[in-house]
Parts: sequence; C-alpha cells; structure tokens
Amino acid sequence: MRKINDVVEKILLCLAGSLFAAFILTVLYQVVARNYLKISVSWTDEVAMACFIWAVFIGAAVAVRKRKHYVIDIFPPQFVITQRVLRLFGSLACLPLIYVLVVHGNILVDMGWNRRSVALGTPMAYVFAALPVAGIAMFLFSIEVIYDDIVALRNGGKVKRMNEVEGS
Repeated sequence: MRKINDVVEKILLCLAGSLFAAFILTVLYQVVARNYLKISVSWTDEVAMACFIWAVFIGAAVAVRKRKHYVIDIFPPQFVITQRVLRLFGSLACLPLIYVLVVHGNILVDMGWNRRSVALGTPMAYVFAALPVAGIAMFLFSIEVIYDDIVALRNGGKVKRMNEVEGS
C-alpha cells in the first residue's frame, strides 16, 4: 500500500504544483492585461479559480498522508501512547468527511454537467471533480495512516514512519 501511495503522492504533488503555477501565471496575465495593456480578459477568473480549487484539494489530500493538517497537542510528548490514540482517533474522525467528499462530490459533479461556466462555456463538472478525486486520494492515504497508527499502538507507541518528525 505504501508503494502505491508513494506513486499517487508524487503524481498529485506534480499536478498540484503545475496547477498552482498555472494559477499564478493566469493571475499575473490578468493583472498585466488589465493594468498595462488596458484590456479585459474574461476567461482568466475562471481558469484561476479552477486551478486554485484543484491545487487546494489535491494539497489537502497529500497533507492527510503527511499529517500536516493543524494539530493541537494537549498532552506532553512523554504521553506517547496517549498521543498515538488521539492520532488514531483523529484519523478515524476524518473518514466521515472523506465519505462526504467522495459521495456528495460525485453528486455535485453529476449536477455540474448541466451548469456551464460563464466565460469558458465548459461544464462546471470539471471544477467540481476536485472533490471526489481528493476524497479518493484522502481515503487511500488514510488507510496507510490508520494502519501506521495501529501498528504503533501495538508496539507501545515506539514505531515511527521514516518521514515522521518527532513530536509532529
């Protein structure tokens, strides 16, 4: 599972980086066109919005695997097992959100085929598809994270992943 997730993560990071770069370039083009060329380019808003939405949701999925979402430690680091139990609880608590992203995201995508963007005229389903795609990636990453938490608890909280930083 870890090898599959490694490949998925690399693909998602490359995609998210490319989309974020496209977002920056689109906004830069819009600013230059409006302020220096004195022309209005209507499509840039929609392209920038779509790139940003996709980059954010893909980034959120990768953050699930790397445990980079906001965490508040309420127990001192000496309480290793307690910290691991709370991590496992947090990982399990994410599963309903992932369910909503996948199932209801698909419903939104289905509705998006009937909605068109104003400037581009493309179906909004392409933008809305970021939700279920990110949800599926989050589910794959959550399986790995939950498994790691269970293994760590079985070993007395001592096992750490190679890329995990102490106290994170």
